[in-house]
Amino acid sequence: MTGPPSTGAEVRERNTGAVLDALRERRPASRADLAVRTRLSKPTVGAALRSLEAAGLVREYGRTTGRRGPGASLYELVADAVLVLGIDIGAHVVRAVLADLDGRAVHEATERLSRAHADEVLARVRAIREGVARWSDRIELAVVGCPGVVDPATGRVSAAPNIEGWEGALAERTLANALGLPVRVDNDVNLAALGERTAGGGRGADSFAYLSIGSGLGAGIVLHGHLHRGARGASGEVAFLPVGEDPFEAMRRDHGGAMEARLSERALVKTAERLSATTPSTLRPPFGVEALFEAARIGDALSRAVVVHAARATAVCIAGITSVVDLELVLLGGGIGIHGGDLLLPEIREATAELVPAPPAIEQATLGDRAVEVGAVGVALEVARQTVVRRLVHGEEALAGA
Repeated sequence: MTGPPSTGAEVRERNTGAVLDALRERRPASRADLAVRTRLSKPTVGAALRSLEAAGLVREYGRTTGRRGPGASLYELVADAVLVLGIDIGAHVVRAVLADLDGRAVHEATERLSRAHADEVLARVRAIREGVARWSDRIELAVVGCPGVVDPATGRVSAAPNIEGWEGALAERTLANALGLPVRVDNDVNLAALGERTAGGGRGADSFAYLSIGSGLGAGIVLHGHLHRGARGASGEVAFLPVGEDPFEAMRRDHGGAMEARLSERALVKTAERLSATTPSTLRPPFGVEALFEAARIGDALSRAVVVHAARATAVCIAGITSVVDLELVLLGGGIGIHGGDLLLPEIREATAELVPAPPAIEQATLGDRAVEVGAVGVALEVARQTVVRRLVHGEEALAGA
């Protein structure tokens, strides 16, 4: 069953977008080169090039040489004609990268939070806006990754206990006001999974999860090449896996979720405090996760016990995901995954193999703390490309009809 026939504008959008994509992939290119790559006719490619050139997105680069007959014009993409902003809101810092159509960073910023509160987050976002003000006329949109479930219907955030005052926020509207830009908001771990899929450890994997363990706990799940968000945007909220002797009691005690109460920065610090009464250590309270990992590397007994706890809890989390969706790969990310992956991976693999009959490959994510930004920029570039082409085509139609 086929859908309704495409309109002339839709056809021109597809053709113009195809030419723009071909130039993003490889340039400079002649009209003939682009016709071969896009499988469009030379006149169609020529019309698209004229539109893109008039909009400042494409320029003539030179002419072909070394061939019989007159040289053909070569074209290149003006990558910095359109910019996008990718932002990662965490519990400790807000990171941002301004990128051109090639995904190349034009400007980067890191704003530290004095406290994990929505007001402070918005203050840091406004500081980022000031830092990119000189490019504002070229920024098409911002894509923001933030903790919590972002309802696709309402844009409201839920399940975000690690940033005070963020629960219930209308994130897109609030952040758009702070940035003065169109904004799209997604769960930060979802964007990290997309970043790893396009530029990190998830490249080539059909179905995998990015498991982020840090101030919070969450998973971004890619199934058959596509991010799985779920019916209400809550896919991958593994913090709420019902674990323990009484998961209901755990939920009443720990609003971040029963699994997160066992596996997060705060949970590991609490584990160290509990074990310190009976386990020798060179460390003294207050404990920090990075210090615990460093001490574990030199054999500190308490720190090693915390690592074993973290590995076994991670294995339970991975088993909970993979026993349902049978993933081929799990990538370990977040602050704990970044700083402690070398210690955790061997024990996680061994423990997971005890829990499920077909354990996935388990590896450390490769993008580190850049994963969310990379994913956000990738989404922003795709949206920007569609928006710019649509605006260009419909603007030409409006002029033609005037």
